[in-house]
Amino acid sequence: MRLEFERIDEANGLLNQLIEHHPQAIFLTDHDFKVKYFNNAFQKLTKSDKGDILEHEFCEIMGCTQRGNKLDANDSFCKHCQMRDLLSGSNLSELVLIRDFYIHNKIVTKHLHIDAHRVVMNGHKYRLVVIDDRTHKH
Repeated sequence: MRLEFERIDEANGLLNQLIEHHPQAIFLTDHDFKVKYFNNAFQKLTKSDKGDILEHEFCEIMGCTQRGNKLDANDSFCKHCQMRDLLSGSNLSELVLIRDFYIHNKIVTKHLHIDAHRVVMNGHKYRLVVIDDRTHKH
């Protein structure tokens, strides 16, 4: 079955509803790796308030325990960060990340399967990231 819309606002409305109610965590990041949009599942995964998510980087939001050894003083990503490679648009579009994170002042080991997709909106390039939290499946 193929959906066809007469107006762009109908398609946008449906797309926004699908993303917002999707069971997997979804966020959109810009070229500076700052989160510009996220769904309820992402907020639940990170256990963060909206203000602690928007305009922040994924590793900062998640409380990555491997942060350190920065590329330079202006960068908050680690030298060999797999998330940075994924979000930068390199050849990497899928990532399995098993890592400890600080969530609510506790160290939690997460098993995340992450897919990233290039998106262009209004001439700006973004990465749409979908996270399947497989922590409890292992």
